[in-house]
Amino acid sequence: MIKLQNKPFLFNAKLTAIWAVSESGIGGLLHALNIPFSGLFLGSFAVLIITYLACISSNKFNVILKATLLVVLIKVTASPHSPPMAYIAVLFQGVLGACIYAALGVNKVSSTIFGAIALLESAFQKILTLTIIFGIGLWDSIKELFNGIQDKLNMDWISDLPWVFLGLYALLYLVIGIFIGLIAIRLPNRVYENAKTINSSEIKFNDNGLSKRKRKKKRIYLIGFLLLFSVLVFVFSGSLNSALYIVLRTIGAIIFFLFIFNPIFNILIQKWAKKKKESQNEPLNNIMELMPSIRRNITAANSLTLKEKNILKRAKLFIINWLSLSLYYHFDDSVQP
Repeated sequence: MIKLQNKPFLFNAKLTAIWAVSESGIGGLLHALNIPFSGLFLGSFAVLIITYLACISSNKFNVILKATLLVVLIKVTASPHSPPMAYIAVLFQGVLGACIYAALGVNKVSSTIFGAIALLESAFQKILTLTIIFGIGLWDSIKELFNGIQDKLNMDWISDLPWVFLGLYALLYLVIGIFIGLIAIRLPNRVYENAKTINSSEIKFNDNGLSKRKRKKKRIYLIGFLLLFSVLVFVFSGSLNSALYIVLRTIGAIIFFLFIFNPIFNILIQKWAKKKKESQNEPLNNIMELMPSIRRNITAANSLTLKEKNILKRAKLFIINWLSLSLYYHFDDSVQP
C-alpha cells in the first residue's frame, strides 16, 4: 500500500530522480499520456523540475548544477547512444536555470524568462540540426517550391511563407515557454495540496506498462521524407545538379555524424562520466535507487487521470499526480494493496 508522508523525504534527490527518469525514459512517460512532440514536452518538463528545485533550495545555483550533473551522468549510463544534442540540451537548461534563479530569485519574471529561453533554444536546436544535416539546400528547396507557387498564382507574398512558418514555429515555443514558466512557479503548492486529496483506492500499479518507443524509425522516415522532398523540387524545376548535391551532401553528413562524430563524442562523454561517477558515487547511487519507484508511479499517476478526456488537462493532472506520488508518498512493499 502507499502511505502519505507529512514531510517530503529526500526532496532534492527525488526531484533529480524524476528529472532523470523523464530524460532517460521519456518513451514510457509519453506512452502513458499518448502525447506527441516529445522534445517540446521534455523541455517543458525540465523547466518545471528546475524551477521546483529553485523554489525549495536556498543555494539555488549549486543545487541545480548538481542535479544537472547527476541527470547527465544517469543519461549517459541509461541511454549511452543518445545524440550529442540531447546532452547539450540538458546542460543548457540546467546552467541557464541555475544562473537565472541565482541572479533574479524565484518569481514570475524569472520563471517566464527561463521558460521562454529554454524552449526557444529547443526550437532553434532542431532547425540547426536540420541545417547541419541537409545544408542550405533544404531551405533552398523550400524556397524554390514557394517561388514556383508564387509564379503560378502571381501572388508576391507566397514566397515569404517559409519565413512566416519559421516565425510562427519560434513563436509557438516562446508562448509555451512563458506559459510553462507561469505554471512552474505555482507547481510546488499545487503538488502539495493535491497530495492530500489523492484517493489511494484509485491507484493502480503496473510495472510492465512502460513500453519504450522506437524513435529511430521516426528519425529515418523524417530524414527520408525531407531528402525526397528536396530532391523532387529541384528535379521538377530542372536543377538536377542541385538535387544530386543535396543527396550526396546529406548522405555524407549522415555518415559523418553516425560513424565519426557520434562515436567520438560517446567515447569522450563516457570517459568524462566514468571520472565523475567516482566523485559523485554516493548521490548517484541514491538517485538510481529512487528511480524504480518513480517509474512505477508513472502508471499509478496515469490511473488517476483516466477520467479526464481533454489531453492538455490530462497532461497537467498527470504531472501533478506523478510529482505528488513521488515526492509525498511512500510505497510499502511489505503490505499488498
